[in-house]
Amino acid sequence: MNKFNKYKTLVDLTPLSDFCRQYGRLCRYAKGEVFVQEGSIGKYFGFVETGYFKYTTITTEDNEAVVGFAFEGECVCDFNNSYRRLQSEVSIVAGADTTIWQVNIQEIRKYIETVMVKLHDNISDALFIDLYQRHLELYRKSPTERYIDLITKYPEILNIVTMREIASYLLVTPVYLSRIRKNLAKKRRE
Repeated sequence: MNKFNKYKTLVDLTPLSDFCRQYGRLCRYAKGEVFVQEGSIGKYFGFVETGYFKYTTITTEDNEAVVGFAFEGECVCDFNNSYRRLQSEVSIVAGADTTIWQVNIQEIRKYIETVMVKLHDNISDALFIDLYQRHLELYRKSPTERYIDLITKYPEILNIVTMREIASYLLVTPVYLSRIRKNLAKKRRE
C-alpha cells in the first residue's frame, strides 16, 4: 500500500531496506504470529515483502486495540523502544501470512551508528510527526470523516485489513463502523 505511514515521505529508508535485503534473511510469519510482544524487548528490524503487520495494545478492559499497520515495502519494528533496548509498548502481529526481510536490531543499531549517524534522529523526528498528526486527527475529525479519509487515500486497505481491525484503528466499535458504512452507502444511493 502506497505511503500509508507518512514517515516514509519524511525520511529515506532505502539504505535500511537495502541493508535488510543484503544482510538479513527472508522470514515468514503466519497470520497471528507475533513479531514483537508487548512488554518484551524487540529483537528484530525488518521490511515487509508481502502481507502486513498490525500494531496492537491491550486496553484497560483487556481488549486488543489496533494502533497502526506496516504494509508491503514498509519497515516493521517498535523502532524507538527496540533501538533503545526498552520494553515494547505494543505487540506487532502478522495480520495475514507475511514475509519480511529481517535483521537483528543490534545489526541495524550498529549500521546506523557507524554509517548513517543522522538517520536515527531523522527517523525519530519522522515518527513523532506522523504520530502527532494522527493524534490531532482524532480530535479534528469525526469517525466518519476519518473513515472516508482512510478509504479515499488507501482504497486497497479494504481488501487487505479486516473491518474489525479498521474499526479498532479508527477507535470505533465494529458495530459503529458498520453504521458509518451503511449511512455512506445510503447517501451514495440518494
